[in-house]
Amino acid sequence: MPCFRVCGVLAGALLLAACATQKTAYNKNLSRQADSQPRHRVLLAQPDLRVHEISAGELVEEMPDWSQKASAEAAKSVEMLAASSRLFELVQPSKLSDAERSTLEQYGALYALVSGSVYASQHSTYSAWKQRAADFDYTLGPGMNGVAKTANLDAVIFVVGTDYISTTSRKAAMALGMALGLLSGRYAGPESKPAFLSAGVVDMHTGDLLWYSTELRGGSDDLRDPAVVKSLVDDLLKTYPNAVNSANAKR
Repeated sequence: MPCFRVCGVLAGALLLAACATQKTAYNKNLSRQADSQPRHRVLLAQPDLRVHEISAGELVEEMPDWSQKASAEAAKSVEMLAASSRLFELVQPSKLSDAERSTLEQYGALYALVSGSVYASQHSTYSAWKQRAADFDYTLGPGMNGVAKTANLDAVIFVVGTDYISTTSRKAAMALGMALGLLSGRYAGPESKPAFLSAGVVDMHTGDLLWYSTELRGGSDDLRDPAVVKSLVDDLLKTYPNAVNSANAKR
């Protein structure tokens, strides 16, 4: 089971997602020189991807089996990419004690809140929030410092996402709306929902959010497809500091 849940703040922020593209941000104190990376030993928190089914009547229900499969695929994709790219040394949460995993779960929930705030700020039309996103200095606080010291960790990577899969009846309503739209010039059917994924690396000693990136896919791609999840993770981590150099080093 995922060690944390995507909160309502993030879900609310996703209402802004339809017109958005990938957005990457770096902590303002983090050097972005070509040879720099945020941290080396990085703990992988269990990804939390929530996949829902949405009916023609706009009733939304999370599908636990779909969510668990998508979350597991995201974890596998991060593991494979970290190993092949050598971006960082990935550490599994199974290496932690029960108390340490409990702390990680609490900070995972806090990360979901902060992540939603970051996303909303990045896409806000208000200048104050735009400036807040530009002065990127979000933090979760130093509460993971003890875990970092005990387990010899530098940072933790959180991956969260959400998707809404239309039922057959909703897809039929979308097709009808499209057909009527061709006649009237105005589409009046249900809207397609994009698949959304975000990742963030947090310094476990200070709690600072060092790197944050989001990726969206159109309604034809969904998080039940392992290939889509892998592609999303790959595209996210292409923006990680020194990712280009690491890819070139393998050649």
